[in-house]
Amino acid sequence: MEPSLSPIKSFRGHTDYLSRLVFSKQKNELKIISTCADRTVRIWDVETGNQVGDSFDGHTSSTGGLAVSMDGRKIVSAAQDGKIIIWDADTREIVRCLSNHTDWVGCIRFSPDEKRFASASWDGTLKIWDVGTGELVFDIDDHQGRVSTVAYSPNGTRFASGSYDQTVRIWNAATGKQQTQPLIHDKPVYSIVWSPDSRRLISACKDGQIYFWSAPTGAQLGFPLRAHSKAIIALAISPNGELIASASVDSTARLWSTTTRKPFGRVLQHARKVSAIAFSPNGQLVATGGRENTIFLWDISQESTIMTNAVSASFVSPASHISSYIDQPSANFHSLPASPAQALDELPDATEFATEPVGSRDAAASHSPSLSLQGHSDHEIPTPVHTPPPVELSDSIQVPPEAINVRDATASPSPSLPPQSSFHPRIVTASASTPVLASPPKSFLKRFPMFNRSAASIHSKRWKFPRIGSIMQRKHRNVEPQAGS
Repeated sequence: MEPSLSPIKSFRGHTDYLSRLVFSKQKNELKIISTCADRTVRIWDVETGNQVGDSFDGHTSSTGGLAVSMDGRKIVSAAQDGKIIIWDADTREIVRCLSNHTDWVGCIRFSPDEKRFASASWDGTLKIWDVGTGELVFDIDDHQGRVSTVAYSPNGTRFASGSYDQTVRIWNAATGKQQTQPLIHDKPVYSIVWSPDSRRLISACKDGQIYFWSAPTGAQLGFPLRAHSKAIIALAISPNGELIASASVDSTARLWSTTTRKPFGRVLQHARKVSAIAFSPNGQLVATGGRENTIFLWDISQESTIMTNAVSASFVSPASHISSYIDQPSANFHSLPASPAQALDELPDATEFATEPVGSRDAAASHSPSLSLQGHSDHEIPTPVHTPPPVELSDSIQVPPEAINVRDATASPSPSLPPQSSFHPRIVTASASTPVLASPPKSFLKRFPMFNRSAASIHSKRWKFPRIGSIMQRKHRNVEPQAGS
């Protein structure tokens, strides 16, 4: 059984399953705001674990989507009947009620400047609202199924939506127009988050996998991460972008390094499915909730990737050891920018693309990451560049992929295997990533010089009989002079 972390605190009071959780700083005190199927919105004090004041009672159906302003004074909540309520957090009074949606609104997100907010609904629409006036700015219905999630990029220039139609779509925040082709998934998309630098988009699906995308181009970055055995309901990203947290129907929440895509720390084990997860502003605490009707608080400040070996192998991505693929486009991604030149113009000056065309079959083996960074700010996700993984050859020989089929490679001063023919690989200079190879084991016949011939010559009658006869005749002639002396 996997090692699991113990929660440091639990918050009890809700009478049904938790929908969403958000951390908020209110009057220099850390709070957790929650929505729940019991139709209420509640505020909790992280220090004491107690509910702060009365619950927000204004919804007549299960509450779902939730957004909180940076100062904690404004709360937007949504419900199963499609109603959205803007609250004054201090007075708990309703500021405005919006009823344009006709079905469950499961996700609400503020724009970075908090002048607008987005709502995603099962009625198949994505709507953008003006916070001050309550007016509808954009009404988008391009998705072909329920819209389950929406998120603004941290720089405020884009927002993205995920749907049951198995796509994520990226939109221009100023015009409401779609910027890239849909990002294709294998199953319905339940949750999305942005990296702090706004260049990467991370999505989670019903199949338990986490996908990584280039936001400017829509290219898939590497292979999906097999994170859970069942559907992932919610994702969260740490403030510095170094970790992502996933909540799943498999009754666990898990942490992952965005740099290596490996498990981080111990599993956050629950008794029932987990539907809500959030990071604290300093990234040291994680709050989770689900079918247990309880909010759990976890201290992850002492966790590290040292615990990776203790995590069940069934949850580790089959390609998680291939670090060089982290920021390279997948060889089989389905989404390309409508105009590559236009997408390049949208990138920061520090971003470079590989010289090979995105989407080619050789993209996964390229040495240049599709989004290699020249420098990082404090909020950027580090993107290490690694040597591509070795290619397995017969006789237990391993050589880097760049050495294969290279006939005119520069001679290496390190020990190498002489090529047996023009298509055999040549071993490059030994380094930390290229081990010095021992000679391959000889076959049985090659251990004996007399049999060191081709199979055809070994079985040739001319080899077996005439040559043996000539040897015997020569030996006979050498013996006769000695007999006569």
